[in-house]
Amino acid sequence: MTRLMLAALFAAALAALGATKCNSGPAPPSLTQVKVDVPGYVEPHTPGSGAPEEMPVTSAVTDLLGPDPDLNTVTYFRTRFPKADGSPPRAILILIPGFLGGGTTFDPLARQLVQRFNGNLEVWAVDRRPNQLEDRVGSIHAELGAGDANCLTSPPASECAIFEGAQFYFADGDNDPVVGIGGAAGPEDLDVNLNGIIDDRLPLEDSLGVVRGPRILTQDDARFLAYWGIDTYMRDWKMLVDSARAIVGDTGLVLIGGHSQGTAWASTYVAYDFDPDPAVVDAGHDSVDGLLFLEGGGIGSGAETRPSLAEYQATVAGLAGDGGPDVFLTDFSGISLQDLGQSGEVASLAAFYQPDEPSLVQRTPTFGSGLVGTLINLPATNETVVGLFLDDDFSPIGAFRASIGFSNGFNVLNDLDGEAGFLLPAYIAIKYPANAPPRVWQNSDQVMPTCPPEVEAGPPGCAILDNGPPSDPNDPNDPPHDWGVEAEVSDLFDFAATQFGKANGFEWYFVSGRVNLDFSYGNDSSALVAEALAADPTDEGPLRITQQAGVDIPVLAIGGSNGLAPEAKSFDRYLDSIATPLGDQEVVILEGYAHLDVTIAKDNAGVPAITDWIDRLLQRKLLSGF
Repeated sequence: MTRLMLAALFAAALAALGATKCNSGPAPPSLTQVKVDVPGYVEPHTPGSGAPEEMPVTSAVTDLLGPDPDLNTVTYFRTRFPKADGSPPRAILILIPGFLGGGTTFDPLARQLVQRFNGNLEVWAVDRRPNQLEDRVGSIHAELGAGDANCLTSPPASECAIFEGAQFYFADGDNDPVVGIGGAAGPEDLDVNLNGIIDDRLPLEDSLGVVRGPRILTQDDARFLAYWGIDTYMRDWKMLVDSARAIVGDTGLVLIGGHSQGTAWASTYVAYDFDPDPAVVDAGHDSVDGLLFLEGGGIGSGAETRPSLAEYQATVAGLAGDGGPDVFLTDFSGISLQDLGQSGEVASLAAFYQPDEPSLVQRTPTFGSGLVGTLINLPATNETVVGLFLDDDFSPIGAFRASIGFSNGFNVLNDLDGEAGFLLPAYIAIKYPANAPPRVWQNSDQVMPTCPPEVEAGPPGCAILDNGPPSDPNDPNDPPHDWGVEAEVSDLFDFAATQFGKANGFEWYFVSGRVNLDFSYGNDSSALVAEALAADPTDEGPLRITQQAGVDIPVLAIGGSNGLAPEAKSFDRYLDSIATPLGDQEVVILEGYAHLDVTIAKDNAGVPAITDWIDRLLQRKLLSGF
């Protein structure tokens, strides 16, 4: 068959299947994003399993979820254009969020990707199991009433639903004037609803019809998390992969990927052996057609010293027992993770619906006192606090950074040397002059200040910094670092919208104990499997990461030059460890993009690269059938 004949045959097949890109046919029905809950892998210790090993639930769990919760559930957010003719998509991309992330963090990226295809791509963004345990009563109440008259005045009435939702989580308080916001605190400076009274938390009615306060779980309320390790997560996601394959068929694509730590999860999936028979291998990479990395370098080699099987089993038993080690992460940088999750929803709701009002979240203990209150110690509007916490010019936490604008005012450029300078953001935003009005935010679509900044006096600031050249690509001893001109590519309101609504973008109960144990084996738990088989030739043990060397599927890796994977060499370690040929390894670095920009940027520069990658893989699938 000549190349011309083959090309004509391929074109005819592609037309028959429905062209991929959006300019290839009539527009399909409108895009939809829905939350989907489906039965997951039945982990026997988990409430709802019905197995003899099922662990009892505490009153805090039943108060939150009802008397008979079934937590063996997989949740994902499905973004698609339903086709007018009802035919299935040609490709499904399953995405796994990163550290502390929820599935809705992918909403902006998913929309842009799906809009590139004529109903032929769906994106399924995973919400990990612990998100079932979050008490979102306050956030849901706030969103449902955000458009009511009480919330539309300036300032909003104390009965505004956004205030009431925040008051569900947080009681009022009173800072010492020395440490109050802007150093000008007074009586009731942590007055959430501005009614001049130091109120307690506000009870609200939950979905079960019960009027109550928040239910925040303790470690002993969640001991079943001792059994939510890598094996449980992998089997949850294998069920999604199999469901996706049933939809697209053998001629379609099922792709898996992740953002940040999600790349470690996704790369573990493709290296996992799902068959319980020691004589049979069911490798994860055989069930998918490609692997997508977004700002993360995949699973590493693990700890130098790894637990034996006996040590592993003893650790799990300790995690499962009352009073044992923590099963979920309690704090991040000294801030309660649950408080941070609640505050994130409150702050995002307020920033979205009341952007120019004085910051609501600064009237809560999480942002109005303590470490965060110290770092953001100035009066600010609702949108400004979100911006200062996340923007790459101000945030000290690389994993939470995005390029979302700037706040003019008196900003001191951080040019400190050593550890203190490393831990501080590029700019330290301070109140200037005394008794200034609340700081405001310039979104990324507004004109930014020019560089370089004048930092000696007045209101300096510069949103676009040039980080210089990348490292020497030919020198393995020159590590990757930030480079290039920073871009302002993301919208604060797009980010805020991912943090409330059908779900949130933050994981309040991030499983740490069991997951950290499992991740200590890195990309190879073969020694643990061998030890288990020596004890019982029919049992491969609790963790089966044994197929890394056989991973031979196409990989697309996307990093941001101002992120955590800023150069092509950021991905070398993983790419060198797999069997995928060089021709199927593609790395794209987006200049100026910070860590979160790859998922939330408007006109995301990564979208064309992902689109072209999927198109090439679809073409390969079609050609392989001739």
